[in-house]
Amino acid sequence: MPVRLPQPGSNGIFTPEPPPTPSSSGLRIATLNAAFLFDGVGDEGQATFPHKDDPELAQAHLQRVGAVIRMLDADVVMLQEVENEDVLHLLLQGPLAGAGYTPYFVQGTDTFTGQDIGLLARVPVDDVSRTDERVPVKGTDDTYGVSKNLIARLNLGNIPVTLIGLHFLAQPDNKERKPRREAQAEVIRRVVASEIAAGRAVAVLGDFNDHDEDTPDAAGNRPITNVLAIIKRAGAGASDDLRNVMASVPQEERFTHFWDRNDNGIVEEGELSAIDHILLSPELRSRVVDVDYVHAHDPMTYTDHFPILVTLDVD
Repeated sequence: MPVRLPQPGSNGIFTPEPPPTPSSSGLRIATLNAAFLFDGVGDEGQATFPHKDDPELAQAHLQRVGAVIRMLDADVVMLQEVENEDVLHLLLQGPLAGAGYTPYFVQGTDTFTGQDIGLLARVPVDDVSRTDERVPVKGTDDTYGVSKNLIARLNLGNIPVTLIGLHFLAQPDNKERKPRREAQAEVIRRVVASEIAAGRAVAVLGDFNDHDEDTPDAAGNRPITNVLAIIKRAGAGASDDLRNVMASVPQEERFTHFWDRNDNGIVEEGELSAIDHILLSPELRSRVVDVDYVHAHDPMTYTDHFPILVTLDVD
């Protein structure tokens, strides 16, 4: 059964519709996998994607992603699959001109895809960094880390906050990748625990490439890993555990990714899942005003991921 989602107009141009208006004002944070936000020039890694090595197609993709971001009107946007800082500046010079964002970028270590994490913020950011820690992979002599991550420290209202943006190893159902993705989760958990111990509220957001055992998505997917459980555990006690904002929306709205598994060009039930997440520590969770899983663009032509938008009362 096909799923109804926005489609391009008769002129072939699609303008994303605004998300629901929050019930009250607040600060909006969002996450979005931008699906290879590259410029089509130079070394673009070993992965394949439609606009690779094609500046004209890459510019069209950048315009579409920019339209989605502008539609969100978020104060802070964590982006996955960003090529470099130059691409963020292209966004700000083009579709996001005048939107008031400052770009932040830290070079990662994924040499295969060349993807990294980028941050756009309208609020002051104190510093950005990343973790290069590696931890043992269960059942092997190897260690593994998170090649794509970004850590930003800032104040939201009078709350010191750490945003941890991430993009984990793909293929949620691949049993061979399970130990490595769980190692990635442990790396992030250690960052979360350290930041909470320092008296900071924490949000972990991005493409986890995994499901949440506590909160089934629209297709009822269950994880084969403990990835989200590891990160949510945070410190030693239950009082600092993180929570997934996904529990705040009806199950039929819980999807952030489209995979056309039968390649028929139609968005169908069972092809929509939630692998992108926003996890909040208690201080931020208590300030949530609205949670929107924004399904306002065509995943065939823009990006195959949908953004998550959270409004916080931080006055």
